Amino acid sequence: MDIAQLRCFLAVAEELHFGRAAERLHMTASPVSRIVKDLERELDAELFVRGYHQIQLTPAGRELALRVPPLLAEFDRLRSDIQLVAAGEERVVRLGGSHLSPPRILDTVVECVERGNPGRRVEVELAPSSELLPALSRGELDAAVVHLPVDEPVVQTLPLASYRFNIVMRRDDPLAGRPALAVADLSDRTVVTMPLSLQPRAMQQMRDELMSKGLGRLRSVAGPDSAMIAGHVRRTGDLALSLAPATGGSARVFDDPAFAIVPLTDGPRFHLGLAWLAARADDPVVSRTVTAVRAGWAEGETEI
Repeated sequence: MDIAQLRCFLAVAEELHFGRAAERLHMTASPVSRIVKDLERELDAELFVRGYHQIQLTPAGRELALRVPPLLAEFDRLRSDIQLVAAGEERVVRLGGSHLSPPRILDTVVECVERGNPGRRVEVELAPSSELLPALSRGELDAAVVHLPVDEPVVQTLPLASYRFNIVMRRDDPLAGRPALAVADLSDRTVVTMPLSLQPRAMQQMRDELMSKGLGRLRSVAGPDSAMIAGHVRRTGDLALSLAPATGGSARVFDDPAFAIVPLTDGPRFHLGLAWLAARADDPVVSRTVTAVRAGWAEGETEI
């Protein structure tokens, strides 16, 4: 049993589809299937029940699927930890940031991190929260600004900011002249959001709250791209959730006379926070980073 076999198994266990698992691993389905079969022979246990159009985990497969992620995470961190020791004082601070967060929040975090780590360069990687959290678990990042909540017990978080959404529409929409809207006002309209993959737990929590308050139809775009949402609103007349353009970043795509933006008074709050691995809390760079950001938010979570 080797790491490559475990990675293939876990991809298939999470996708429950050899083709999708192969795409994720940048392979073809045939070698993935062969590797999994080799693993089953080594373990002398069937890991999947293979059907015509679908597969399911066996009890042995479910047990292995629970045990493999922490093993792979520890293995992935091994290389990173050795590199950190070798880097010594040359080490940079590697900070992740959600590309959809309000820029002033991430800018303030970077300033805090620079103050807390004088003389070290701070490198910022922008990506969706769903990509930053695995990178954090692999030890590729020292900390990251992500959307909350985070389910992973190995990750600690510090709340930084929360914000409510506005409703974006075409300028000629019947709701465009309203000073404010409640979720119930949207019961007969379709509202477009970012996909669940942006940060599954946070997005699902937001969707559930909107639906519980009477929102009739929610539709997700294919990727976490504000320009795609803007194009959809222009083309279809559907509504969309967005921050106000004044917050900057991706919200600026709606800073256009073609759109009207109306506050949503009772919409769910979306939260941002700093995340880091609990196992690396004693690492000097991680410790100084968390301490500096905590000092910068001494008054608690910022409301935007």
